[in-house]
Amino acid sequence: MSPLVALVWPLLLLGALFGPARTRVWAQRLAPWAPLPLLLPLLAGGRLDLPWLLLGTSLATDAVNGPLLLLTLLGWTLAGWAAAVQVRERRRRFWVGWLAALAGMILLLLAGDLASFYLGYAVVSLSAYLLVTHAATAEARRAGRIYLVMAVAGEAAVLIGVLQLAGAFGNVAFSGLLANPEAIAASPARWWLLAGFAVKLGILPLHVWLPLAHPVAPAPASAILSGIIVKAGLAGWLRFVPPLAGDGRGIGEALVLLGLVTAFGGVALGLTQTRLKTVLAYSTVSQMGLVLTGFALAFLLPGGRDALLPVLGLLALHHGLNKASLFVAYGAAPGASRARLALFALPALALAAAPLTTGFLAKEALKGALYGAALAPAVAVALSLTSTATALLLWKAFGLARALDDRDVPLHPSWPLLVLAATVAPWWFAISAGLFAMPTPEKTWAAVWPLLLAAALVVAHRRWFAGVSLRLPEGDLVVPVERAFARGAAMLRRPEAAGEAATEPRPRFGRQVDALLRAESAQRRLPNIGLALLLVGTLLWGLTWWAGGG
Repeated sequence: MSPLVALVWPLLLLGALFGPARTRVWAQRLAPWAPLPLLLPLLAGGRLDLPWLLLGTSLATDAVNGPLLLLTLLGWTLAGWAAAVQVRERRRRFWVGWLAALAGMILLLLAGDLASFYLGYAVVSLSAYLLVTHAATAEARRAGRIYLVMAVAGEAAVLIGVLQLAGAFGNVAFSGLLANPEAIAASPARWWLLAGFAVKLGILPLHVWLPLAHPVAPAPASAILSGIIVKAGLAGWLRFVPPLAGDGRGIGEALVLLGLVTAFGGVALGLTQTRLKTVLAYSTVSQMGLVLTGFALAFLLPGGRDALLPVLGLLALHHGLNKASLFVAYGAAPGASRARLALFALPALALAAAPLTTGFLAKEALKGALYGAALAPAVAVALSLTSTATALLLWKAFGLARALDDRDVPLHPSWPLLVLAATVAPWWFAISAGLFAMPTPEKTWAAVWPLLLAAALVVAHRRWFAGVSLRLPEGDLVVPVERAFARGAAMLRRPEAAGEAATEPRPRFGRQVDALLRAESAQRRLPNIGLALLLVGTLLWGLTWWAGGG
């Protein structure tokens, strides 16, 4: 019953937010602690089958979801504690999105079958819209629209893949899915799912929602969006896109290349930004490139997916907690004192894989898998250089953090506790998974020289290129697309002749443009409509089941 308790508790709190005033108050007070029942499935494990729920639901813990459940428990709880202090406006709207996204994340992680996973994944995507648009400003609405377009595109790809698998196997358990490698290899579903989940992870060039969503969302919401929710894409890859015996090496090598391009591209784009949360968002894009590189190695190792599960679990846990702590720091004036700057520097050094940090552990584990895949030494050097790139980007983030020096902002305990969790939990996981090894002089030097190179580049920039700067708009690729659509709309609305009176007939395609604008306006209400349809559908199913005697 422990998985069911962990899932039902945030749903009960979500329902209480729509109850009487006193109930709403208590629900908001308890909302930050909604992930705590995840302790039960983490400690007890086990499997729960609910054949009467949806198309037959199974919930379980395993090697795939274990580290992600731990990440959700620690990161979501501590970020929620920070949100209880930092979020002061439209609190009920915020907690509705927060709890709905949490319930969806728990469902997709614990799900053991196709339908349950997809339902949880869809709920996470729709609920996150409420967090992105929480500020209700023009900038937030623009970010929400772009997030929604990307989310719906990703959902469409995932749905196509899920329906193709369901057509071949029914609502099969994941264990049964992996038992049919030939049928999976013959279906294009794998590639739809690979692309759909890449949107959630922010892999180039599908990353554009991340640098737009984070600057407008509250800092605790950015913490879970960047630290935890993006890992739903990794969970989807591990469940639905396993490497198969017939896959050629070219697939893995192409994905490794895309992962490295994303890792360096995220840094290059982030260095052109001037806002701290935007820089951190591009850092997440870069780090997800490393996750893709690790996942790609599963196509090149004899053990396949199972051989990479501990490495990917360590990468996800390390990045999720450290990145969540950096976003929570944004709301806690990190430049107000040296102690706060130190709290900011610790996770930044970890993400740059400094010696003896959790990033050092994760990078060494990834390099070990890289050598096991017998890739060219140049790829190993490129992997080391990602530490140089990350160090440069986080050095810029550190400089921006120093400017946030409002001493009237109190230091909330959630931030140092997140830094502590980011330091301890990955070490514990690495030791328990057999990934820990005493650092040798060679491994230590391999972690030091990329940071020394980054320091040299910083000094060279300050000395010879201090006046040189490049600024790209947040969202980079999406901006020219927006401008192209705006020009197209303006051309369609333009009168056919100069000086034509406003009372003249509408230009060609004018009605079609108005219809598109009305459709765009309706899209803003899509998440609320989707959640309402989900609730109505669940209610109708329950009434049907009850009327039929169960």
